[in-house]
Amino acid sequence: MLRVRLAWSAVVLLLAACATPLPPGCTAFGRNGGVCLLPPASLPAVEGSHLVKVTRDGQQDAFMGLLKIDARTLQLAGFSLFGTSLFDIVYDGQTVVSRPEQPALKPDMLVVMLELAIADPALLQGRLHGLTLVTGSRDGLQLRDVYEQGRLIVHIEESAGPLESADLRIEVPPLKLSVEMTPMPGGAANP
Repeated sequence: MLRVRLAWSAVVLLLAACATPLPPGCTAFGRNGGVCLLPPASLPAVEGSHLVKVTRDGQQDAFMGLLKIDARTLQLAGFSLFGTSLFDIVYDGQTVVSRPEQPALKPDMLVVMLELAIADPALLQGRLHGLTLVTGSRDGLQLRDVYEQGRLIVHIEESAGPLESADLRIEVPPLKLSVEMTPMPGGAANP
């Protein structure tokens, strides 16, 4: 599981190299871009669990991710496949907190990636600074691409249906990294 943490750390460090000052409540994303988080009430309500596979430079790790979003909070918990708690991230619309506190994990960056994947694109447009979101569909998949100065930095594919039963794939080409999220049987989570 150390490799999972290291893979996420690499993602967030490379995507968070922002040099431009951002408004309060915004997170650096890309070299000079940023994303201002939406409040949980603006996101689709969900409660489910996914098997999460992270692949970086041919190395793959997996963990179970439990996601719960309601009008007040977004909670994301990660567990090893043996049930050991890896992290618990809570976003209340103001602050992103990770337990246990792991500065290398960059919990705000994980919330940004999740919001880019699931939030209404019309709501996201005004929250992006120095970034462009392009949406589309192909072969029954919803597609989202995030560009910075014409360079693709994130590609997201989501299968049809509610989030708790959808497959998600997030690719970060500059990092040669991909994240695949597959629904787990039983779907309901209790992070």
